[in-house]
Amino acid sequence: MGELVEKFMGWFPGGRNAVAGAAPISAAVDYEGEDRISALPDDLLRCIVSRLPVKDAARTAAIASRWRHLWRSSPLSLRDAGLLPSAVGRILAEHPGPFRVIDIARCSFASHERELAEWLRLLASKGVEDLVLLNDAADLELTSDTVRLPRDILRCASLQRLFLAFFWFPDTDGLSHGAYVLPNLQELGMFSTGISDWDLDYVLACCPVLEKLVFVLNSMPDPIRLRSESLRCVILWFFTVEEVAVVDAPLLERLFFMEAPRLGDDSILMIKIASAPNLRALGYLETSFHRLQIRDNVIKPGTMPSRSTVLPGVKKLAFRVNFGVLKEVKLLVAFLRCFPNIDTLHIESLTQPTGKSHDKFWQEVSTVECIKSHVKKMVIHEYRGEQTELEFLKFISRSAHELQTLDVLLNRESLTSVAKATEMKNKLVALSRVPWTCECKIMVLGPEYQNDWSIQKASDLTVEDPFYW
Repeated sequence: MGELVEKFMGWFPGGRNAVAGAAPISAAVDYEGEDRISALPDDLLRCIVSRLPVKDAARTAAIASRWRHLWRSSPLSLRDAGLLPSAVGRILAEHPGPFRVIDIARCSFASHERELAEWLRLLASKGVEDLVLLNDAADLELTSDTVRLPRDILRCASLQRLFLAFFWFPDTDGLSHGAYVLPNLQELGMFSTGISDWDLDYVLACCPVLEKLVFVLNSMPDPIRLRSESLRCVILWFFTVEEVAVVDAPLLERLFFMEAPRLGDDSILMIKIASAPNLRALGYLETSFHRLQIRDNVIKPGTMPSRSTVLPGVKKLAFRVNFGVLKEVKLLVAFLRCFPNIDTLHIESLTQPTGKSHDKFWQEVSTVECIKSHVKKMVIHEYRGEQTELEFLKFISRSAHELQTLDVLLNRESLTSVAKATEMKNKLVALSRVPWTCECKIMVLGPEYQNDWSIQKASDLTVEDPFYW
């Protein structure tokens, strides 16, 4: 849980610690020199003050009469580390705004619901741009007693980024869909926060510039239905639902499913993509329990490509596969045929020793268009050197005509002893002897090169390959 929280916190505005992590200021002892800082223009002094920890920013008013008005006329950046709720309330009340970043993560709102309501009214009236609200609750599990956010948070018209943790989302039942709420909201992230299907529909319908949506360990509606004219990136991480449906998302570029726990051995997650014409990156698709429906077509082993079963815009694609299970291998091929134009393919191997061989299957597989004509880069994560993994790479070696680079990232557990390292070395010798139909540069990399996956990088639309950097 702690690692997940830290990864989520890393996505907060400005790295989250940019303001509050600064060391407190202190006066130089017995300094009698010229005060040159006070001679700077007001705009520059306000910029300096707005970047100080809030306690020090307020104290600048005591430096000299020249400084008295600066803190109140500078955009406020507040993090509540080391502050009592009473101090937070006083600062929000006394500062006229605007508020650049408000980061409140040290308050248990179960005993401060009145303060929460008042603070949100102040934030809405004074203009907050980035807001972090983390309910510092003793019980981190969502229950009927978990604090529900007041509707006033939806009145923060200046909000651009909103990050919530350990709350229930405001109840939007009965609110009008006509007027936009949060008209400037671009990013919404929620960690262990509950939201109903109608509340999610309301937010997506009423936030006209919302581009990034991240849900981690949330209590989610089932199914999750995505309808948005503005969304460009959606990340679902540690979520338990049976269906995710992209109903209509014309600008959606990235759709990520990260580590969704199974509800049972027979459970599946149905991923339906009806309309996402701009989708460019998709993953991780897990062949063990993900099922894919494109428009009205459920993709099954043996499904051949047609205009109604392909997503030609996708360029970056990622899978998790156990190559030792023939059912998963067959589904992998069927899935690959749905994405004829991918140029980068990532596969994380979940393969365990089985003693089985699927070489006959790979020998008989007919042409897979993306492998033959488009994939230029392939990355195999967590390679264990099992026979079934090698059989897949042999298939790639004779089928991929355009492949330029193949990165093979070794599984850490396969190198934990001298005996295992020696065994892996022998397996890599076998890999090096595979003949290739194209001039492909192969790099075998140690476990230290495995991805440290982060929300911040995955949601950065300037990063070309969101699965590997």
